[in-house]
Amino acid sequence: MTEPHSKLEIADGIATFTLTRPEARNALSLQVRDEIAEMIAAVRGNDEVKALIIIGSGGVFCAGGDTKVMAGGLGKADQVRSRVLDVHVWLEPLYNLDCPVIAAVDGPAYGGGFSLALVADFIVATTRAQFCAVFGRIGLIPDMAMLYTLPRMVGGQRAKELMCTARAFGAQEAQDMGIVLEVCEPDELMDQARALAGRLAVGSKSAQAATKALVNQSLHQDYRSMAEMEASAQAVCFDSDYHAEAIARFAAKRPLAYDWNKLSKSKEK
Repeated sequence: MTEPHSKLEIADGIATFTLTRPEARNALSLQVRDEIAEMIAAVRGNDEVKALIIIGSGGVFCAGGDTKVMAGGLGKADQVRSRVLDVHVWLEPLYNLDCPVIAAVDGPAYGGGFSLALVADFIVATTRAQFCAVFGRIGLIPDMAMLYTLPRMVGGQRAKELMCTARAFGAQEAQDMGIVLEVCEPDELMDQARALAGRLAVGSKSAQAATKALVNQSLHQDYRSMAEMEASAQAVCFDSDYHAEAIARFAAKRPLAYDWNKLSKSKEK
């Protein structure tokens, strides 16, 4: 039996889904993606669940995609496209879940981890949280619906800046941009998240579900169109020489050529 990469606990009306693979920085392995889908199936329509908290273990929220899998190759463009679309089978239901979802972020929320946090209704982050649309560093476009969620949260210009620079930024800046709702100390994170979830759980679940659905619909024309375009563009990017070189550097633990934060520091010297 393979060890689980996550755990789901339900108590006092609050479901807590914890990524339990800190040695791999809670990367989104194929197994954990399946476990997220299973969690959604267990939570959706469950009258015992009034709110959901998603959190990472070991001082890391989620470092994004599993680079070991990427280094081994994901197949040809049509295969990559299918894999990207498969993510939306569970990601869209998570975005539209019938209860409030809180992402409790400590440490890095990079790439797909940042995308995962963005589909939550609220983000509570610690002072050491770091966010990054890291895809650009390895010659890819943002996926897991970031092209959909981030512009709606921060506006088109800021979203393009964060995506195109692929720079990392902290919790305070994220709060200033409207990405993060609350900032707290690391040892207060779960208490803060549970306090928020507990307050939300007192409200009407059906009213909150309807509110979420209506707000989400008001912000877009067509989710599926974005998912289709995302998948097609990502398939092309995965097949590029730039991505192949970048992922080879990553696998060999060599510095990436495109690291906005390091480039900025170098320019300052």
